[in-house]
Amino acid sequence: MATKREIYEFAIKWFEKYRGEKTTEHEVAEGFSEECFSLGFEMDCGHSFKNAFPDANAFQDYESLDRMIGQVDDIDLLGSAIFSQWRYITHWSYGESLLSDKNRPWFILAFSRLIVLTSEDGASPFVFRGQVQKIRIESNNIGFGLFPAPYKEVEQHLTIAADGRVWFSGYNYGQGGGRYERGRTKGFSIGRDAAARILNAVGAYFSNEYQTEFATDIGTWEMIITNTDGKPYRFEGSLCCNFDVDGVDLSDLIRGTLDMPDLFLFDGNCKPDRVDRIALNYHRVTKIRPKVPISDTAEYCLWDYSEQLIIDRETETIEQTQRVGSGCVISHKYSVPGGVSDLLDGLDADSLFEHIIGNGPDVVTDPNETKDYEITADFYKRPQLVIRGTYDKNGLPEDWPELAERISDFIRFYGLGESLNPSVYGKARRKTGDYIFCSVEFEDSGKSYYYLTDDDTLSVGDLVVVPVGKDDHSAVVEIVNIEYFSEDKVPLSLDKVKSILRKCTEDDFKTQET
Repeated sequence: MATKREIYEFAIKWFEKYRGEKTTEHEVAEGFSEECFSLGFEMDCGHSFKNAFPDANAFQDYESLDRMIGQVDDIDLLGSAIFSQWRYITHWSYGESLLSDKNRPWFILAFSRLIVLTSEDGASPFVFRGQVQKIRIESNNIGFGLFPAPYKEVEQHLTIAADGRVWFSGYNYGQGGGRYERGRTKGFSIGRDAAARILNAVGAYFSNEYQTEFATDIGTWEMIITNTDGKPYRFEGSLCCNFDVDGVDLSDLIRGTLDMPDLFLFDGNCKPDRVDRIALNYHRVTKIRPKVPISDTAEYCLWDYSEQLIIDRETETIEQTQRVGSGCVISHKYSVPGGVSDLLDGLDADSLFEHIIGNGPDVVTDPNETKDYEITADFYKRPQLVIRGTYDKNGLPEDWPELAERISDFIRFYGLGESLNPSVYGKARRKTGDYIFCSVEFEDSGKSYYYLTDDDTLSVGDLVVVPVGKDDHSAVVEIVNIEYFSEDKVPLSLDKVKSILRKCTEDDFKTQET
């Protein structure tokens, strides 16, 4: 009868094989059945496991196994399930791979549970424990396919310590192709607080069973986390992993904190770039000839107007500042967490402001007025972009009108508030027994008509469906005013005025169009 220690060592060995990026099909096939028989595991086609968990559908499905693996506490049952799964794939699945995207995660999960069940403290050695003292990450972005160009950086080594010290080395693909050559190196300090943000986030993520991506056509990463007791924990995966801690991607957190946007880390730095900030500075100067001359020497006076617009991801704000003449400043600030970043996420960072037609030498200029601009755009990866020109259709980037409209829509959505809105301060409260009369306008008619309603939720600007004409066919109209009248003061006889049918729906729009 096998001991728990023997099964533990067996599980560790094969877990490492299935998790290894360079493991071959032959390596996970050779000798496996002999070890299973020696440990007393049965090859029973998964029947015992299926009988124990009849509703789980977890014998061959990874997602189902993931949902219920915590319920498995029988070592022999799990070992036999692993053996049966291996036997099915190698003998009866018609060429299916043990290391396929479907099967590899299943074995990794099953072996990790077997490790926990047979370990002395009931904890997985592949889950970090303690407080992080240091992390070391080696990332290699060579996958299958063409060899990289000589002297292209293909591997990076990064070490971050709790005291804030950072060491980085980048290795280039050598001229001969057989070895790497050290290229750039960098050593610096980010301080204890910044280091703690990174190390605590890494420790928090890898303190739980982590799910990594495995792919054969991209690079790999390997990380060793050392705790304050000096115990190392090793993790690895393909260079396509997105590890999220409290809504922040670990790779992005490390790049941002170190101010090193070109680090490979866990995801290969292959995510699209993003726009973090856009600032527009607009300036107009107009010469105005007054009816009465200012002086014998001054024929014109100058009207100086400038405007600044800033959209900032970090603060989630849009700020618009106008400077009119001397001393007059008008400012608007919109702080919308999530909304501003969504606005910037809708932009293509790789092609933003790329095309400007420009004005030719034959363009007619106005001697009495100039309109100029400067736009700066800050990106997550790319260097800052700065463009200048005349503020007109051909002088501006071709994609500026679309962006300007989106910003305008964003600002209009929040509007000027309610305190200056006459539909708010000019609306009297309805008395008991009052009738609600809505004034509505038909499209392009410019004339309003009264309709009755008992819906207190209707507001000015709402679209509603009303009966029209002798046949009472339905039409979509807009409410332009709402008034309350007692029975003795109604503007129309109650037996003659028609009532609103309902608020407008999408189906009503379609009917209206047809």
